[in-house]
Amino acid sequence: MKKLIGLIILLTLASCSMTTATPLIETPGTADPAQVEIQTLQPSLPGPAFPRLGMWWPDPWEQPLEDIARYDWAILGDWASEFLDPLLALNPDILLLNSTNACEVDYDPDDPDYNNYLQAIPPEWYLTQVGTTLRADVDSAQTVLPVEALTVSDGGITYDLFVPGDTVLIEGESVYVKTVNRSNRTLTVQRGYVRPAAAHSAGTRIAAHISFWPDSWLLNVSILSPEGIADPAVGPETWSSYHARLDAQLLGDPRWAGILVDRSDPNESWLIDNSTARTIDPDQSNTLLTDYSVFDAAWNEGLRLYLQELRNRIGPEKIIYLNWGIPYYDLVNGNNFEGFPTDSGDSYNSSWHTTMFGPWTGRGSYFEWLSNALQPNLTMIETYEDDSGPDPSDTDGYPNRCNSLFFTPDYRKMRFGLATALLNDGYFSYEMNTEGHGSLCLMWFDEYDNAGAGRGYLGYPLGPAVQIASGTFIPEVLINAGFDSETDLATWDLWADTGYAASAAIDASDPAAGSRSLRVDVSETLGSDWQVSLITENIGVSEGVNYTLTFRARADRPRSISAWIQQSHAPWEGWVYYDAIPLTTDWQEYSLAASSTGDDSQAQFIFGLGEVAGSVWLDDVNLKAGAPDVYRRDFENGIVLVNASADPVIIPLGGTFQKIDGTQDRSVNNGSTVTEVTLPPLDGIILLRPND
Repeated sequence: MKKLIGLIILLTLASCSMTTATPLIETPGTADPAQVEIQTLQPSLPGPAFPRLGMWWPDPWEQPLEDIARYDWAILGDWASEFLDPLLALNPDILLLNSTNACEVDYDPDDPDYNNYLQAIPPEWYLTQVGTTLRADVDSAQTVLPVEALTVSDGGITYDLFVPGDTVLIEGESVYVKTVNRSNRTLTVQRGYVRPAAAHSAGTRIAAHISFWPDSWLLNVSILSPEGIADPAVGPETWSSYHARLDAQLLGDPRWAGILVDRSDPNESWLIDNSTARTIDPDQSNTLLTDYSVFDAAWNEGLRLYLQELRNRIGPEKIIYLNWGIPYYDLVNGNNFEGFPTDSGDSYNSSWHTTMFGPWTGRGSYFEWLSNALQPNLTMIETYEDDSGPDPSDTDGYPNRCNSLFFTPDYRKMRFGLATALLNDGYFSYEMNTEGHGSLCLMWFDEYDNAGAGRGYLGYPLGPAVQIASGTFIPEVLINAGFDSETDLATWDLWADTGYAASAAIDASDPAAGSRSLRVDVSETLGSDWQVSLITENIGVSEGVNYTLTFRARADRPRSISAWIQQSHAPWEGWVYYDAIPLTTDWQEYSLAASSTGDDSQAQFIFGLGEVAGSVWLDDVNLKAGAPDVYRRDFENGIVLVNASADPVIIPLGGTFQKIDGTQDRSVNNGSTVTEVTLPPLDGIILLRPND
């Protein structure tokens, strides 16, 4: 399926000349499920009843159109436009999305005709690694290329500019590196690889492409990208502007409800060591960067310019849908949480709890996206049977287990993902793997339609999800600090490193809870959070156990703080890390969960406060050991339970409910009536209200 994405540009070329701040949400409070009172029905939400289902790139040539039409929305592409009318005839309400990619282009080394569209892309737009220059002129047939340098160093680390297997850009040509001769400073290459061979002069820049996906190259979305000319009638422009013009044309057919923008994630320096990238050279100056923060900011700004121009061109009615996208909520209609939850229950980038509820600076949690993106909001959790990703050098394709006669899906993982999605108003998809998505197989589950009874069988939610206490869960409290007296402060120490200065005091002026709070004033800083640390000792942690930190905080200006648990002595091993915590000038309640990577009976808990100068207020600090991520949500016709913890929990239901009478996993969906359930770790379940 990845190759088909490249056709988007090819098809559109044929027809054209050649944030708002993330608000925080309140984490659900604790409730006894036996005390949950069903209120009168809330007004119906916009959109279909629940469960809500989406699907990425099914294969309408091989898969029954009736199966594809069962979803609320599906992503296809221009290559599948012949199926728009048949699918809409089967389901007039289905939303069909075209698709593009913010920063990748595909190629096929065995199909020169497929690569023709790449010739229109100026070399200035490719995102490359740090390079060097040719030492001598080369003609179009020469296969040994003399270069000025083979490595670059920052004074401590030496980076290879080229390695065998790299594809390398020289003006409008790409070459494939076979060997690197260090003594002669030469590269033995295959000429004219994908982009045609040409003669080049001494002094011409030569640098390795960056590939994240097999047979693809990265393009430079950042505002640091040099301009290039793809259309003489337009003149010099950036990739972002050019790409927005082409992508808008993909929605010229009114049958498309909108467009997926894949690979729209922020802070692209993550590519280093997670792709072929050893370095990144965003302005093609052959300058080694030691700090990529400016590049990341420039990438994010370039993404906004692209999305803003795309929105301007397509108007307010069409959908723009992102994948792990940057949270420019004012421009887009939702985000895809790809590959979440993973086998371990987390996401690629954070814990289950933070991915769900936030606050998640620069990314946006599932709840934050659903609260803030434009309507219709297609925010979705996309769980994979197989979490593995491609090696950029692997071109053999995905070994699809779905083709086996003996394949059985991971029903537990599917339930966990679906129940997680149902904690808010988003969509869900269960797919085999990122290398093929829905084209690998369309798996349909008893939970999707109540074992054939019909889609939307849960109806609409009666209220928000609530955090519940299980029948057996009694958390161990490790910290409980209200800072209402000097006694509370006596168990904490404030440490400031050389070049830093800070003070702490009990403050009665504006507490979040009780009569007082703790005020910490950072008066001198060099910019590192941990070098002003608020510390409490004798915290016991155990490997694999979840620890939930809840507290209230505000600051005299928007800023971030951090929190972690570590050894109280050298080598200061860290055991529990919580995500960066964004503060506002108003009191906010925070709840963060993470598991320990080690055992320590005498650890330290630390707030890191030294990143910026100013005042921070803390109150109602609580640290508990145990399994708090257990949630319930009530719907018109049933309930959903999720256990995102590492331990099984017994959950009393406060009434009698019925399990789905299914045909797949009868160990769970056996039609029995229950008043409590034992929910295993990283699992979920849908229960039905009995018919009166």
